[in-house]
Amino acid sequence: MRKISNILLNCWFPRICSACNRSLSVREEGLCFYCKQYLHKTNHFVRKNNTLYIQLAYRMSLHSVQSLYFFQPKSIEQRAIHELKYKKNMQIGNFFGKEMGKRLLKTPWLRDVDLLVPIPLHRNKELERGYNQSRVLCEGISEETRLPIATVLKKQNAGKGATKGNRMERMNSRKIDFQIDSKIPSNVNHILIVDDVITTGATLESAFQVLRKEFQGKISVVSIAHTF
Repeated sequence: MRKISNILLNCWFPRICSACNRSLSVREEGLCFYCKQYLHKTNHFVRKNNTLYIQLAYRMSLHSVQSLYFFQPKSIEQRAIHELKYKKNMQIGNFFGKEMGKRLLKTPWLRDVDLLVPIPLHRNKELERGYNQSRVLCEGISEETRLPIATVLKKQNAGKGATKGNRMERMNSRKIDFQIDSKIPSNVNHILIVDDVITTGATLESAFQVLRKEFQGKISVVSIAHTF
């Protein structure tokens, strides 16, 4: 009966691959099996001292940093993330969130995470988009792990995307202002910041600095992809 209902639902709301637009089977979610083969996976969930962590460690004292994939131009990752951020495709965000959650449960240094904290959008940007993609990722993670989500941070300015110029120019041009929006529960010892893509690390650094003033426990980071 459930299989029949899924088929009928698919007729009304077609389920397609977020990268190639092929129809998804009942067993597929977010991306088709073919596209999943071409994802540029990282080893971050099996190697704590990974290259991304090393590059960010001198800027902030994070417990761990991990991305699911390496961001490559014109890749499956780029197309899927574009769908999430600009095409209102929340299903692919939920898929990526669940993938993060599954890996989190298998990663020894992340098993004691207490709280998921999404990187916030500016209020105007979130109203325009209709949702915060990092919050969607958190919801996917929570489905797998049952971890609570808290909107601890608030973004003060709209900011500009760091997509043009070399890495140093992008870092200097991106000024992000966060503030604490809600109190961190006293029983929390390990926070997991959730973001979509790590480009220069400026967003994470700003968020980390604000959180560290209020919280002295472990702070880790997870994202769909990173560009460096």
